[in-house]
Amino acid sequence: MTNMHKTGLAIVALFFGVFAAVGFQDAALKIGIVDISKVVEESDFGKANQATFNQMKTAREGVLEFIDTYRVLTVEQGTRFRDLSIKPNPTAEEKAELDRIKADVQAADKKNKELSVKQNLTPEDRALIEEYSKRANNMEMTAGRWLREFTNELQQWADRQKVISLERARAAIQEVAKAQGFTIVFEVGIAPYGANDLTEAALKAMNAKK
Repeated sequence: MTNMHKTGLAIVALFFGVFAAVGFQDAALKIGIVDISKVVEESDFGKANQATFNQMKTAREGVLEFIDTYRVLTVEQGTRFRDLSIKPNPTAEEKAELDRIKADVQAADKKNKELSVKQNLTPEDRALIEEYSKRANNMEMTAGRWLREFTNELQQWADRQKVISLERARAAIQEVAKAQGFTIVFEVGIAPYGANDLTEAALKAMNAKK
């Protein structure tokens, strides 16, 4: 999960009660290493999170691109278009509604372009041009606000999933290390040449927990 989980962790030192059980002086230290970023990113949970994040990001970018291309949406159309576009699992009826909004907006955009080159404008034409201009100005401001909202929303979602992912990864590492009798496990960045790499085993353990 490259975009969300490069956390810059310095070290993971996991103690599993071995010292208390056997006594420090009598216990042989068994030290392992783990790439916690790999455990997070290559786990089924991490891949699913990345796919969801990409879908969320693509949907929100699509909203901004559409209103930038067709700036003649009304406030009501814009709001409904946004809500339906970013909804995770829209119904068939909602998809149909979204298509209708797109068609209506594109028709309005076509009309606006026709009026922009029309000669001998009627009062109704001028009023409509003015209305389209107001909509365009409103959509420009709305797009800026939504961009900030979308950015914050995606960041907050990513931060929450990062915490959950790391908790799951640490639990998997702890489970594997305890089962194999390891005393301490260091993050691979601290001990890049260390033996006893538990990364693959921890990855399997994390994937085993659905």
